[in-house]
Amino acid sequence: MIRQILKYGKTYAAIEHAEKGVYNLLQLTKKNHEFVISTSKQTDRFDILLEELRGQKHLFLLINDAQILSKKVTSINKNENEVIRNAFPTIVLTDFYYEVYQNTQHSFVCIARKDSVDKIINTYQQKGISVIDFSLGNLAIQNLHPFVENTTLFSSNAQIKFDANAICAIEKGNSSNKNYNINDLEVTHTAILPLAGIICYYTKSTSSIRHTELQERYFHKRFFDLVLKTGLSLILGLLLVNFFIFSSYRNRVNTITGELQLNETYKNQLHTLQEEVMQKKRLVASVQSASNSKLSLYLDELGISTPQTILLSQFYYQPVVGVQKKDTPISFKKNQLIVKGISKENEDFSNWISFLEQKKWIKNISIHAYGKGKKTTRMNEFKFIITTHD
Repeated sequence: MIRQILKYGKTYAAIEHAEKGVYNLLQLTKKNHEFVISTSKQTDRFDILLEELRGQKHLFLLINDAQILSKKVTSINKNENEVIRNAFPTIVLTDFYYEVYQNTQHSFVCIARKDSVDKIINTYQQKGISVIDFSLGNLAIQNLHPFVENTTLFSSNAQIKFDANAICAIEKGNSSNKNYNINDLEVTHTAILPLAGIICYYTKSTSSIRHTELQERYFHKRFFDLVLKTGLSLILGLLLVNFFIFSSYRNRVNTITGELQLNETYKNQLHTLQEEVMQKKRLVASVQSASNSKLSLYLDELGISTPQTILLSQFYYQPVVGVQKKDTPISFKKNQLIVKGISKENEDFSNWISFLEQKKWIKNISIHAYGKGKKTTRMNEFKFIITTHD
């Protein structure tokens, strides 16, 4: 299932490392279940080749330059090792990659040094491009035989002849600038081998002895890239979700904190108002208590003892001290009674004061004013303060 997800996609590429340092590139794109040519280019500059491969993740490599040794030998029903020993009896086989194609009468053998081929593969690997498989010489052209009617095909450096269903001859040095229509694809002779390479890895045919290793390397690389990108995307998504959730909760916390601060302010104000109300209640209760118990007695005795020549006008029991200010407790002059009025006779006023000073509940009498009033010259206005014992 995972390997299905990690398929090659819609774009396939193959590159032939041809003779004289030439690179032949072919890219096919699959559209509506058919291949169309997206790039077909020949260049001798590797940097231009890499620019053309921008975004390409995989390719098929064809090595068909001077480092390839090719030979045709007569062999019937022999295994590959016997064929290679017959073709190149003096080589150390472990130092070489090889590819063998056999028909009923002959075998075509191509070999190349492993270090040279691995160096090319690693160069592409370092550029982020995976080599899916590779082929040596012109042997990959066998993949085109089911799709062509021609008995002869020209590659970049050889003439390949077909007999019945097999390759019968590969003649190097013979080439021709010919164009071919292969399965509705118009390709030049320099694109013949790259097209054969694309068909090889599209149809999952095995070409090299490193085929499985290269496939696994590509699979693990793609799997790692996919898991890494998916993991990073998932982490980023989780961070974004966490950020939005955090922002939402932070806004809610800020709102609730503001409401709590406002409620605390209202609570403090309510507490202050309750203290003021309680203070006023205590004041009223105190005044009412004094009125009910002592003040009535004081006023009764003052009223009874008042001479007929004296008229009382105002009484202040426990007057307020100073000017009342906001947020300041109310203070009273305890045990004091202010008496105001008018008197016709000075002697009667003096006798009355003397009489009051004899009362047991009176501690002291202080006269603050006595004299002619503003409205009449016959009356004397007075004001005195009685200090009681309790």
